[in-house]
Amino acid sequence: MSAKLMEFLKEKEQQLVEYMKSSEVQKYFRPKHIHDAVTSYIYRSAKRLRPGVLIMSCGCLGGEERIAIPAAAAVELFHTWTLVHDDIIDNDSLRRGKPTVHRLMESAGKRDLNLEGSLAEDYGRNIAILAGDIQHAWSVTFLIETTTKMGVDPYITLEIIKYMESYAIGNLIYGETVDVQMGMTDSKDTEKFSQDDVIDMLWGKTGVLYGFSALAGGMIGKGTSDINDPQVTALKDFATNCGIAFQLQDDILGITGDEKLLGKPIGSDIREGKKTTIVLESLKNANEEQKNLILNVLGNKDAGEDDVEKVKSLFHELNGIEHTKMLAQKYIQKALPKIDAVEDSKYKELLLSWADFMINRNL
Repeated sequence: MSAKLMEFLKEKEQQLVEYMKSSEVQKYFRPKHIHDAVTSYIYRSAKRLRPGVLIMSCGCLGGEERIAIPAAAAVELFHTWTLVHDDIIDNDSLRRGKPTVHRLMESAGKRDLNLEGSLAEDYGRNIAILAGDIQHAWSVTFLIETTTKMGVDPYITLEIIKYMESYAIGNLIYGETVDVQMGMTDSKDTEKFSQDDVIDMLWGKTGVLYGFSALAGGMIGKGTSDINDPQVTALKDFATNCGIAFQLQDDILGITGDEKLLGKPIGSDIREGKKTTIVLESLKNANEEQKNLILNVLGNKDAGEDDVEKVKSLFHELNGIEHTKMLAQKYIQKALPKIDAVEDSKYKELLLSWADFMINRNL
């Protein structure tokens, strides 16, 4: 990540956290377990890439950074509720180096309500679902503040909310649902999925929200309620393709990354049975013995470390990792011409640095 981009994101993170902490809406987050669950992820250190894209897109089309802060907070909250629910679906225990919300609330149930075993697990999951619901609603409140606190034309704000609550959420849930369906499909049927199927899922799961972030920022910056404005659309398409590259890189890091840097378990995607381009390419190049090993470990929640490590090695040996790296680069190359419609500025330079980070990051 370039020094300028890192400095920009760090500065925006501080502003975002301060803005979210000052929200009077928090007085409605009751009881304490709900408050702790809702605020848990957002006050942990994070990259804040989606809100960063929104603010950079606003600046690209002539807007002040200041007026985009509420919308940026909205995107962060919207992204956060999807993480909370996704962690439940994937049964993950770590997020940003600390317990996931459902695990945090499981511990709270044991500590404060004397719950044990499955009751504590159920409590943790239930509170996490409710926390995600509140985070979703809170994100809409922040978007409204784009008008009430920053003076943005209400028609612009209404169009952004409408887009988020229809197109964005519909396609994001589509991507998540397909991901769940793929994950629950018997590993032996993995090869019935194509690379295009996986890319379409990644577009919905990740690309759409990055695209929405750029679209919202562009509309605010340009002062237009037209979601089809050519410059706004250019920013959206640029960010969407970068988002797909981001998720492809995420799949790579899920196999090759450093757990301490990533803040989440390495190898969990294999045990969860995730159907990735890494898996598909490796199976395509595997002999029968290699294929059987991959398919026997993929989706096996009780797979031992040795077997998981063998599969990870095969993903390297059978070109799955390298193929996915090349695919991520392809989507960045697809993204770059889109932004030609936007005039040169420091914000455009930051977006280009962000695009490079999408495929070269290790966290």
